[in-house]
Amino acid sequence: MKQLCTCFLFVLTLYPCIALGEQSSSQFGEIHGTVYQQNLKQQPVASAQVRIIETGQRVLTDANGEFQFRNLPLGTYTLATNASGYIAATDVTAAVTPTEITRVEIYLEPVIVSLDEVEVTTDRPLQSPGRQSLGGAEIQRVPGTAGDALRALQSLPAVGVANDFSGALYIRGGSDEDNLYYFDRVPIGYPYHFGGIVSSLSSEVIERIDVYAGGYGAEFGVDSQAVIDIYSRDNNAGGMSAKFNLNLLYSEGLMEGKIGDRGFWYAAGRRSYIDLFLRSLSFESGQITAFPRFWDYQVKGGYDLSEKHQLSLNIFASGDRFALKLDGEDVDEDLRGDTSFYSGFEGAGIHLRSLFTDRLTSYLSLTRSDFAFDVNIGADLSLKIDAPQYVLREDVTYRLTPKHQIETGLILGLEPGRAIGRFIRPPDEGEVDYDPRFIEKQTFDESALGKRFETYLQDRYRVLPFLSVVLGLRTDYLSFVDGLSIQPRGSLLFEISAGSQVQLSYGNYQQRPAPPRLTQSVGNPELSNSGASHYVLEYTREISSETEIKVAGYYKNLVDLATNDDDANYLNQGVGFAQGTEVFLRHQAGERFLGWGSYAYGLSKRRDSPGEPYRLYSFDQTHVATFAATYNPTPTWEIGAKWQYRTGNPYTPVLGADLKIDPRNGESIYVPIYAETNSARLPAYHRLDVKISKAFRFNNWQMRVFLELLNAYNRKNLLNFSYNDDYTEREDIYQFPIIPYLGITVEL
Repeated sequence: MKQLCTCFLFVLTLYPCIALGEQSSSQFGEIHGTVYQQNLKQQPVASAQVRIIETGQRVLTDANGEFQFRNLPLGTYTLATNASGYIAATDVTAAVTPTEITRVEIYLEPVIVSLDEVEVTTDRPLQSPGRQSLGGAEIQRVPGTAGDALRALQSLPAVGVANDFSGALYIRGGSDEDNLYYFDRVPIGYPYHFGGIVSSLSSEVIERIDVYAGGYGAEFGVDSQAVIDIYSRDNNAGGMSAKFNLNLLYSEGLMEGKIGDRGFWYAAGRRSYIDLFLRSLSFESGQITAFPRFWDYQVKGGYDLSEKHQLSLNIFASGDRFALKLDGEDVDEDLRGDTSFYSGFEGAGIHLRSLFTDRLTSYLSLTRSDFAFDVNIGADLSLKIDAPQYVLREDVTYRLTPKHQIETGLILGLEPGRAIGRFIRPPDEGEVDYDPRFIEKQTFDESALGKRFETYLQDRYRVLPFLSVVLGLRTDYLSFVDGLSIQPRGSLLFEISAGSQVQLSYGNYQQRPAPPRLTQSVGNPELSNSGASHYVLEYTREISSETEIKVAGYYKNLVDLATNDDDANYLNQGVGFAQGTEVFLRHQAGERFLGWGSYAYGLSKRRDSPGEPYRLYSFDQTHVATFAATYNPTPTWEIGAKWQYRTGNPYTPVLGADLKIDPRNGESIYVPIYAETNSARLPAYHRLDVKISKAFRFNNWQMRVFLELLNAYNRKNLLNFSYNDDYTEREDIYQFPIIPYLGITVEL
């Protein structure tokens, strides 16, 4: 505590000096821009090369046509732009100033070839349906996230969460098990620290996140119904730079630089530090012997081997750990004694991008990821899991004509995994009468070598000026279920007027059961894949260059779900559906204002076995409304707010209790009697988050101080209920109260 006070006094002492130095100008600035097709601002040009003539620095635009040059010395620069199928743009001049980000818009004219009255023009390829994107700059501006990238996704209309303590994303009536996470093409099995306190990736390195909520194409695939595709920064237009963040929970740093004239690198890392100040803490039922701590790092480097080939390497890892000892009389006998927890993840990939010709591109990746889990509970329960994954992936794109493009890919994977310990099976969704006291403990040592073989073929074709078609076919072989699945997918896009389009999409998606359900000890190795069919209708309207509205409707039909069965542990006997409507309105006025409002209606139900009635899915949320905005009244001040409303989560009421005998010790215990599964709802959830930040600029560095008020009006959002021993009394358990969150960012 003394160290914390010293740090606080240091900040107070530093503040007058900061205020005096505010008027000093930074020696560096940034250029942000977007490349569009001429006269069609709603059509960004991806993979266009933008080059600074004076320095020779160059970058490629992303899928949204956006590019950035950072850490540029003050002055005026000339930007030259070219892209395949377009006439080179007229050079654009941009002045870098010390107080604002310089924004430019560049327009490219498509090549038009006329032969015997036949005209061929380049057209925008059909975009993947269901995709919503957040850029790195947007992510850090979203209030209520404490700068955390994945928590910013909760502001999108298709995305929900269970409560304040969980970061698990529930997308269009599904659970987190339905999601597949990628970080620079490396699969992520552990996206959150401690289940949701904070994401396991630093927001500072993230360039963009694409969320594919459903109905997406054949390029994505195995074991998912939604994809969160995370891209880190892929260039460094400036020189050596550093950025450091200090807040109440953890500290992090980022350093980046160039490798000659053709390469870049960055290294980022974070660590929590409450365990550095509090070594142990005693309480009524025991003692915390190792306070929770987490860490993570991300390292990446890239180098242009030539104008047509870029090689990159990325490595990242994360870990969580804590320990405690329970010995009170009210502690269950299985939990008495020392408990330790460790969970971690590491990933790495080497990638080669190749532009063989103006028509043929290739993206080759070799990746490794590994999830590790080690928990010991009391004297009799332990579980250790090691699940590495090796993947070789090749994606090839060939443009037959400016209107016609073929995409294909091959994915080979090996998954050698092992689980060892003595444990009980985990609870299933909707299993309200799960009671670990009555579930037999299993001793096991299971190993498996999973093999994956995935291919896809996809055709994108603009049939008519107003009609584009995508037809795709994906095949997956998974040795764990010893089955080959064939998954057709497709989309139709109608340009109904300038700036307005309607897209219809269909997709079939296959998922293998969760690993515990396939084990010999607590599952059923004979299980097969579950299936989902997605039907999506989307309408997008660009009201102006600054404002866009999107409306989507969807229906998901679910079959062959693995559900608990008394005779065979699990069977593919469950069915379900999810349906809903979403509205998303977004407005951005330059760099000064960003705001959006969204509303989502959804209904998600399951039937666990034939003959049973349909019930609400545990992650069903009928109504979700979000309004958020950030505003920069000056180049150094920013204010923002986010308000969200959610229908309360379904829960199963307790009607009473029966007196039964504990099979472990023969003692009498009370066991609750439940009503119908998920037959009631918690009260509605709503919360206001407010953020204010101030930047202080100096000669060659700057500092930003921000304060967030989470749950600003201290709404008591109900989390769950706690009961006494005989279930005659109930106590409410609430989520976050009002929480002030202070942070400091320093950029060098």
